[in-house]
Amino acid sequence: MAASPATSWTRQKDALRASGTRSAVSGLAALFVVFTFTGCKANQDPPAQNSRLPQYELTMAAADLQALELDPFSNNTHPATFSAGGKTYTRVKVRVRGSWSRTWPKKSLKILFDHNQPFEERRSLNLNSAWRDPAFIREPLAYAVYTACGVLSPKAQMVRLNINGQFRGLYVEVEQPEKRFLKRVGLQGASVYKALSRQNRADERDLGSDQSYQAQYDKETRKVEGYGELEQFCQELNRTTNALEFFQQRMDLEHYVNYLAATVLVQNWDCFNKNHFTVYDGQGSKKWLIVPWDLDRTFGDHWNMSFGITTLPILLGTRRQPGVTGWNRIEERFFSEPALRARFLDRLGELLDKEFTPERLYPFLDQLQADIAQEATMDRQKWPAPAPDFRDGIAQVKDYIQRRRAYLLDQLPKLRQPQSAAQ
Repeated sequence: MAASPATSWTRQKDALRASGTRSAVSGLAALFVVFTFTGCKANQDPPAQNSRLPQYELTMAAADLQALELDPFSNNTHPATFSAGGKTYTRVKVRVRGSWSRTWPKKSLKILFDHNQPFEERRSLNLNSAWRDPAFIREPLAYAVYTACGVLSPKAQMVRLNINGQFRGLYVEVEQPEKRFLKRVGLQGASVYKALSRQNRADERDLGSDQSYQAQYDKETRKVEGYGELEQFCQELNRTTNALEFFQQRMDLEHYVNYLAATVLVQNWDCFNKNHFTVYDGQGSKKWLIVPWDLDRTFGDHWNMSFGITTLPILLGTRRQPGVTGWNRIEERFFSEPALRARFLDRLGELLDKEFTPERLYPFLDQLQADIAQEATMDRQKWPAPAPDFRDGIAQVKDYIQRRRAYLLDQLPKLRQPQSAAQ
């Protein structure tokens, strides 16, 4: 099958990224970021000839597969063999991943590769269930929008998974922000902290002690060096009396503005005190960045369990307008400075005008719908869900784009007023 326009653009964009041209990630022409894939030879049952998706095959002993299925709340790993792209990988381990998704009929999976036999330079694969998403595609679409807005983000794509020659499901594969990711985005040697607080305290507050930071963040790289740099950053953030100077000197300001704008566009309300990576580019710019993570609760997926909400406020996540889980200290300090607030509003307006439009997004949604059609239908048959027709789910996402855009365009002029009048 010939490479799609999105795949061709990805190769150009990655080449530009490799040369250090960070601006190459902008533009919704690059909306769908996909991994290069050459096909799969399953061990027992060859893949459907008309499938448009990357296809992965796991082979597991019956007892190991049963153990995996019967203990979804454990992180115990189980042996397997993995096949993709005409290659077979041995000494593979599989476990259930995620939190809430462990309660779903269809579980998310993490595949771990032997250090001596990585898969395309990766030591792990994250395969997210997407069972609850009526459209299946909210998460990869959200990552693509962040990328299009100029945010250094993990790649994501839809894949087909077989286990022991049998169709297992349609999954969202999300790149792990590890060494390969850091190399790809020009952040080699960076320190990566995963905000995973179960107490909703990983919001860059000053936690005081190294032990407290370890309880709320998981350090993914440079682990032997401890949490000292994150402690110092959070202390300075919360104690500074000059927010503008702090953001100019300590944050990658352009990147953070883009991150905030993309967060508003996709209505990512679940990131303020968890579900993001706090990254320090200690080997390069000496500045901090936020990298998005766990983007399934986007495009209208609301905390009240509905999928049609499009009117969450632009300043959600600040002290005055906290989300359901709380508010974020970086965002609060950022919006306290009028010059930074104005810069953000200008960028949001620019993205609404040029990028976050039906004309830019609908063609890619149409392509996604065509690409996943076969597997999405099979998945709903194997794993019945509250929303049986994924096409209705994609239509719902299109409706979100129109209504969210209209809401934001209505709110922007009000927020450009002096803060005393606008709040």
